[in-house]
Amino acid sequence: MSMLGQQAVFAPTSRFADRAYLAWGTVATAYAIAFLQRVSPQSVSLNFMHDFSTDAAGVAMLASSYFWGYTLMQIPAGLLVDRYGVKRVVLCSMAASSLGSAAFALAPNLLDVFAARLIVACGDALVFTALLKLVALSFTDERFGVMSGISQVSGYVGGVLATTPLAAAVTGFGWRACFLFIAGVGLANLAFAKVTLKPDPAPRSNKTLKSVVVAARQSLSHIANWGCAMTFASHFAVVTTLSGVWGIPMVAHFFNISPTAAGTPLLAFMIGNAVGSIFLGHAADRAAAALDGALIRICSLRMILIAMLLPPVAHAFGLVYVTIVFTALGLVAGGTVPLVLKCTKKLYTADLIGVGASVNTTAAGIFAGISQPVIGFAMVAASRFAATDATQGPAAIGDAGYGILIGILLLMSLPGIAGPLLMRGKLIIR
Repeated sequence: MSMLGQQAVFAPTSRFADRAYLAWGTVATAYAIAFLQRVSPQSVSLNFMHDFSTDAAGVAMLASSYFWGYTLMQIPAGLLVDRYGVKRVVLCSMAASSLGSAAFALAPNLLDVFAARLIVACGDALVFTALLKLVALSFTDERFGVMSGISQVSGYVGGVLATTPLAAAVTGFGWRACFLFIAGVGLANLAFAKVTLKPDPAPRSNKTLKSVVVAARQSLSHIANWGCAMTFASHFAVVTTLSGVWGIPMVAHFFNISPTAAGTPLLAFMIGNAVGSIFLGHAADRAAAALDGALIRICSLRMILIAMLLPPVAHAFGLVYVTIVFTALGLVAGGTVPLVLKCTKKLYTADLIGVGASVNTTAAGIFAGISQPVIGFAMVAASRFAATDATQGPAAIGDAGYGILIGILLLMSLPGIAGPLLMRGKLIIR
């Protein structure tokens, strides 16, 4: 009887654990697809410019539309998950992302492209919040840290797929076919998630959208919280612009190689990002007493690495050098996020960390969304002004344009130095 009893207890527990991991796998896959969607413009930009007879400004609009949709949904994301539960929110998110991806693939003009990417971003914006909520509900406290870290890495897997693999697929099958395939994968994952996700009711909550907005507004009355938002916004906008929009076109231009070959440095960046988020995240715990100084140093290092990608330097040292620089950038970028999250928890406390995350991510989306058209127009203007860069047509971006890109990214990095200085007083008090 004793053995039978133990088997009876073990079997349901094992089945519950298996279902928990399957459910997590579906949402983690959705997050990987969302990350792929975010950084995919770099792999399709050249084909996109050709098909729509546009230039860097058109690619900038493509990137900007995603950031605006992502920003739009950040503040209500946590509220929606708390109110309606993980399953309903995730299913709606997957549906929006898949349908938006299909609409993007079939878009006949730039206006439809903008609308489709906006829909994709609104869906993708909910995924990571829901994923963390699912981890908290499905796994013990002892497993939460590990599963949260692996959940973050699942996004980087999507980022890896958006580099060389996506560039190769676009070259072989065309960007429209690739995004129709991504939409199909998303719909298949949606069907699997509908079966595996537990239909638990949403917990009762006294939170309203108005209360979240009021808390967010009150938080911005503290200069230190502005500093935290500035720090994350600078990091997010700079890294995403370089690694998700212009990285592959820039490397392809520097060395006159195909987008597939040019994806190698960006692939190294994504791998470095995953490694940095895991290993440098442990260093963030040791830097708890000096978070402001650590953030300033890591931002300064990022600026040095970005400056090392200036066109004359890249031409002089070659593709291997550029790959090494992008790998180092990935390590730095991965190590930045844990530092910012620790600052967010210190400044907002555990009770309001959701508000803090919403404020930071909203600021990042606004900064990234505003900066993309500016970058695109500046790159076009600089390339046209430089006579030697006009040989490949009016839409081509040359050394002058990419030099302007690096210069603007360095300017966009400056809030990452000013932000920790604004946080310093409150971090010390905490």
